[in-house]
Amino acid sequence: MDKFDALKKVVRDREKMGVLFSGGLDSTLLARLVYDVLGKNVRALTFYSPIIHREEAAEARMLAELIGIPCDVVSIDEMEEDPAFSSNRPDRCYTCRKIRNRIAWSWAREHGITLIADGMNASDLGDYRPGIRASQEDGIWQPFVEFGITKDEIREYSRQMGLPTWEKSNTVCLCSRIPFGMEITRERLRKVEEAESFLKRLGFAVCRVRYFPLETAVVEIEELERALAHKDLIVANLREMGFLFVTLDLEGFSSGKLNRSVRQAGKDS
Repeated sequence: MDKFDALKKVVRDREKMGVLFSGGLDSTLLARLVYDVLGKNVRALTFYSPIIHREEAAEARMLAELIGIPCDVVSIDEMEEDPAFSSNRPDRCYTCRKIRNRIAWSWAREHGITLIADGMNASDLGDYRPGIRASQEDGIWQPFVEFGITKDEIREYSRQMGLPTWEKSNTVCLCSRIPFGMEITRERLRKVEEAESFLKRLGFAVCRVRYFPLETAVVEIEELERALAHKDLIVANLREMGFLFVTLDLEGFSSGKLNRSVRQAGKDS
């Protein structure tokens, strides 16, 4: 029995289940697996929030329809739920998860759901992920972690199942573009979202725009040469959005890059 079969066997013993669903690679596969086993006895929950790309929330709803899983969308604002969130401490993800888990369990009780699962996977354990601790404290089941299923295995199984997300890069909240200690504001999140949407329209499917002090946009793109060929257009548009300085990260794209500061602080302490 492989890992995915073992996971589905455990799911069969559940009566009613909820899935935290972002429409990303991990949660889409989890939703499909659980729905294939439990059918009408599973529901998905998607959060609509200022810290999430609007296009990602729309895509999540489309993917839920594709799978066939009932999906409820709940609007939240983490900055209003807990003022400490905006201060952007290194444990920001912990605060966010505690907020979302509390709302998720309230939603679950309304629907008679006794188990909530998320798409955290075994590969996530190797990075700085304070949200994992919050979910463990709040009783959120992480089946991919429990069965040692990695990101690469999720991607390959998604490909085999014909899910359109199998090639999708990591979906992470817009707050991850702002260095720890720099205040999170709606205006900063809006600028980041607008800048990344513009770059995607130019054909840069995988990109990040980091928001640094002095209204500086640090652009991470895999195709550096092509980015330089469009530099005048990129600079003009990002300046128009309110950035004073526009720079290109010569390392290119790397998910979770700002976590380096946390790891370095750990080494120095």
